[in-house]
Amino acid sequence: MSERGGQPPPKKRRTNDRQRSKSADLTVNNEYEDVVGKLKGADKESAVKAAKKLKQMLSNATKIGGFVAHRRNLEDLVSVFSRETSLLGTSMYHEDIHRYSISILANCCYTDKTTSTGNQIRRASRSFLDQAVRIFESTTSNIEIRVSTCRLIGNLCNNKELVTSWLSSNTILFDRIALLLESTNENIVTQCLRIFLFLSNHSFTRSALALFTFLLLIKPRRKGMLNTERLLYSLQ
Repeated sequence: MSERGGQPPPKKRRTNDRQRSKSADLTVNNEYEDVVGKLKGADKESAVKAAKKLKQMLSNATKIGGFVAHRRNLEDLVSVFSRETSLLGTSMYHEDIHRYSISILANCCYTDKTTSTGNQIRRASRSFLDQAVRIFESTTSNIEIRVSTCRLIGNLCNNKELVTSWLSSNTILFDRIALLLESTNENIVTQCLRIFLFLSNHSFTRSALALFTFLLLIKPRRKGMLNTERLLYSLQ
């Protein structure tokens, strides 16, 4: 018996309880739930409007931080990306929705560089990197979609832990990106070079860097090919 008349002593509240309570509050206060729901919906016109609105809403680091704090937001956004990637080359494909989903994901990874954001994307779609490969291999994806996808991959590559634990497992992805260095489009070449510079900064992927060097310095150039050395210098 205790001195309090037989009543057991009160249990101490653990820190984990507070964290769970905080997470619950974040879930309740998800201001992006409605617009993301419309983006996922079957009505393509409403989805495009929702995509434009979502990109406008995520106008700064604070907004993006609030967006990625809700796991469901990224999961839904990745599902839109995956759906449109799977529809490439079909009559059901919607280029604007695809472009917005890639651009917003790239912005999230650029602003919130934590490993958590990349891992959320990874958990949302185990085939995410294979889908990026499909975009690069597709003959129907336009150049803007490819540029935006390269920017997204580059933002992920800026995180060494993600490169080591995830990105490095898909060597075909980097092979396809290296081949894009032969493009005559300066934007896509710039984004490809940016990816390889991040890998180089991480002292990683010897084989990918060897291929990069081969394409950049050794392989004979076609007439009109971009000055990749100049672009490389501008990124340093």
